[in-house]
Order: sequence, then C-alpha cells, then structure tokens
Amino acid sequence: MKPLLVVFSVVVCSLTVGCQGRGSSDVARTGSAVGEDVPSVTAYYFHRTARCPACLGIEVRAAEAIEKHFAEELGDGRLVWMPFNLDEPGGEAYEKEFDLHFNSLVLSRTEGGRRVKHRTLDKVWSLAGDGVQFEEYVKNEVERFLDE
Repeated sequence: MKPLLVVFSVVVCSLTVGCQGRGSSDVARTGSAVGEDVPSVTAYYFHRTARCPACLGIEVRAAEAIEKHFAEELGDGRLVWMPFNLDEPGGEAYEKEFDLHFNSLVLSRTEGGRRVKHRTLDKVWSLAGDGVQFEEYVKNEVERFLDE
C-alpha cells in the first residue's frame, strides 16, 4: 500500500467518513482467563463502529495471524485476542490510556491484575496490503512482547 493511501485510510477511518459498520464480535476470539498472578498479554484491535474495508481487513488479518501462530498461548490464557469498539462504554478510557488517535493494534501486558506496559503496532497500516509481511510483523511483535 502506498504511504499516501495509508495516511488517507487512517484519516478516513478516524473520521468514519464513507465507512461501513460491523461489530467486533464477528471476529472476536479470546483465550481462557488466567489468574491475576500470572502475567498475560492482550492483543487489542481498537476500532470505531463505522469502519472501512482496510480497517476490517487489518482486524481479520491480525486475528488470523494470532490464531495461526499462538494457538497454545490463546488456549491457556497467556494471550488474549480482544477487538474493542471505542464507541462503546469504556472507549474513552482506552483512548486516553493508550493514546489512540485512530484504529490501532495494541499489545498490553497485565501483571498482578494491572497493565504494566503496552506497545502499539504502528506498521499494520503500511503493511495492510501485503498479507505475508503483515502476518510476519504481527507474529514477530507478539512473540517479542510475550518474551519480554
């Protein structure tokens, strides 16, 4: 995807102009809960109610990459996949906590029942047009975050 097109897509999706709505439950998949004393990582896909094809594609590709490469971690609760609509209750708190300005894939570590760090995977927009590189990027970033 060309850089100008990426910027345009981000702006359009941020403003929800010309996007079509779809609920996050369409691709939401989560692992089982772990105890508060066990560190876990949540892979959030933050979005708005109205979304364009690029936004929807990023969510679907991220879910596929995570499920493909982290089935064991999803199964035992060390990793949770959590699409979240920022227009729903609690959205403003997430926007503030993670400094969100547009739809974003964010990894967040929880230890002792509280979030201790997070990382926004900014390259998902520039890699959205290349399925192989997108998958590899998400896989590598989640692996790295789980190992930290």
